[in-house]
Amino acid sequence: MEKAWVCKFGGTSLANASQIEKVKEIIEGDARRRFVVVSAPGKEDSKDTKITDLLLECHSLVSVGKSFEAPFTKIRERFLKIGEALKSNVDLNRELDTIYKELPHQKTNDYAASRGEYLNALLISEYLGGEFIDAAEVIRLTN
Repeated sequence: MEKAWVCKFGGTSLANASQIEKVKEIIEGDARRRFVVVSAPGKEDSKDTKITDLLLECHSLVSVGKSFEAPFTKIRERFLKIGEALKSNVDLNRELDTIYKELPHQKTNDYAASRGEYLNALLISEYLGGEFIDAAEVIRLTN
């Protein structure tokens, strides 16, 4: 029996739909690549902001009682653009609305920091025809 490989793809390699298409080719290029771990979308170019940085900015703003609408709009636009290009059936607006509603209730930035990976994993698992596994269901942290 051949061993399965776990493949981790970082932000720049997942920055947009074109990059995600390249990742798909890499994964499909070797049957051993059976488990895929993804980061949030990174920078598309030097002027861009990584999704995780935008999410952390949202948390910082809300934690001091300020509006996080501007950075969250960038997050929404970016994910909707990727989803549309990948012809995704994931209800990104619903997912993003949930995140938008939950952010003000989070004491730490952990939730915000993880949402980019979560959304990207939803999109990419569908695009690859694979099973989505929420990291929150399999990773347990203790103090």
